Amino acid sequence: MVEVAQPDSSYLSITNASPSISNLLFYENNEYIPLPDSPFSFGSTTSGSYVLNSGNALNPVVQQGPYIKIPSGYVQLGFRSSSPAAYFSTSNYFENGLNYSVFITDSVTHGQAQYVLLTDKTVTVDTTQGQIRFINLSPDAPALDIYAFLNVGPNGTKIFSNCGYVLNDPNSFSNAETFVPISAGPYYMVATIAGTFNAVLDGGLIVPPKSVITMYVDGFYNGSGSNLMNIGIISYQQP
Repeated sequence: MVEVAQPDSSYLSITNASPSISNLLFYENNEYIPLPDSPFSFGSTTSGSYVLNSGNALNPVVQQGPYIKIPSGYVQLGFRSSSPAAYFSTSNYFENGLNYSVFITDSVTHGQAQYVLLTDKTVTVDTTQGQIRFINLSPDAPALDIYAFLNVGPNGTKIFSNCGYVLNDPNSFSNAETFVPISAGPYYMVATIAGTFNAVLDGGLIVPPKSVITMYVDGFYNGSGSNLMNIGIISYQQP
């Protein structure tokens, strides 16, 4: 469903990055709000579409992205899992028109599912660039460096350094809120243990012009099977 962007609304992206939660339930001021693509399982991210220029019916500008609309002002966000049983909530002041992201991480069986709430600070880029951020959501992973090899070439550039588990590292939390420009094109991405060349994850990534990309790791560094640390990507296009 395409909604009209409202000046008295904020926008929230929700990602289930907790391996133990098979169906995340969302509450807004204690009211249950169905999430798209239910069951909202591990690795799921919300999505929404909004008309940005509602006064132009002939040529609407539609923004598609990972965000759902929530009221501006003070809002209590609640999250529940029935199996395994868990409930956690946070209250925050959401400013008009701003984008936010919440990631559910860790696992109930590991102790307690947790969340991190970020203000999404995008930057201005031209048509030759996209923008990207990296978030370490693996509770037992070491700090990571991220290298980007444009056109899958031999010369990589370190684009993120010393990214610790975002809930335990204030500097990594701050960096996780801010996107940085990156040249558009195909990349080979490599995550290494910070300060070393010991690769722990790698894979290809296409960065389209004007794209906004969140790259994150979830799961457990010492996990196995579906709980093993892996890469997640959230991507959308700016108009």
